[in-house]
Amino acid sequence: MTYSLPPLPWLRAFEAAARLGNFTRAAEELLITPAAVSYQVRQLEQKLGFPLFDRVHRELVLTRLGQTYLPSVEKAFSDLSIATVSVFGERHQQPVRFRCLNSFSHLWMIPRLRSFQQVHPGIDLQMISASWAEKLHPDLFEIDIRFGDGTWTDGRVTFLLNDPIIPVCHPDLVFAQGEKDLSALAKAPRLDIMGVIDTWESFFRTFGHPVPQRTGLQVDQTLSALELAALGHGHALVLQTLAKPYLDAGRLVRASNRKIKSRHSHYLVTSAPVEALGPDARIFCDWLISELGRDAG
Repeated sequence: MTYSLPPLPWLRAFEAAARLGNFTRAAEELLITPAAVSYQVRQLEQKLGFPLFDRVHRELVLTRLGQTYLPSVEKAFSDLSIATVSVFGERHQQPVRFRCLNSFSHLWMIPRLRSFQQVHPGIDLQMISASWAEKLHPDLFEIDIRFGDGTWTDGRVTFLLNDPIIPVCHPDLVFAQGEKDLSALAKAPRLDIMGVIDTWESFFRTFGHPVPQRTGLQVDQTLSALELAALGHGHALVLQTLAKPYLDAGRLVRASNRKIKSRHSHYLVTSAPVEALGPDARIFCDWLISELGRDAG
């Protein structure tokens, strides 16, 4: 898109001169000379084809068109300033930027962020969600919460949690009393999560049960599997920590007391050793390790 805009320094000179009332004070704020401010304002007026100020003695008085134009210019600079701070943080206090998978962010991180902020109100956080683990980009974020085998080489890897995997379902799909859970699960509609290593096939093999044919829906996110299961679409095989909000709310129940050990774990991947990160980032990492350790216990 092509924008019909005058040069930004001209607009900045106009805004400062209008707000402060003369070129001298505007020059002090902008760290340029009064002559430079005057020149930039004249260039802007020539570009627009209309005067923006009436020069009255040593003071500046906005013309009718200048009064009309000023609020839009002020809002544009204000919006740009807010967007810059929101994305990049104040120069003296950068937010702690971290990335995690969508399911982890929605089901584990978001419910706990308020408690962190209550204890550390001076620390700004910036969360980036992702669908798959990707290479760490320290310029964009220096903390990555990943699920996998821990063999990444793009950062310092710290173990967080190995979570058991459990079958869950809508309360209406609970098996009849006395029905064998493995046989019932083999006949029931099941939800498969694409790309995971611990599948329904792994579950049945762990307990020596013949592997049934795949049945039901396939999704690419644990969050999708849990939502579908909560709506009664089938049984889901998911990490216990991620299922906990649904179990606590009664939207899902354990389909069986059986569980399997996950071959993947949650890890913290950082651009430098945790102890070498900035103070706010270290506090966040220590909190994360402590909270996940509590879940493991």
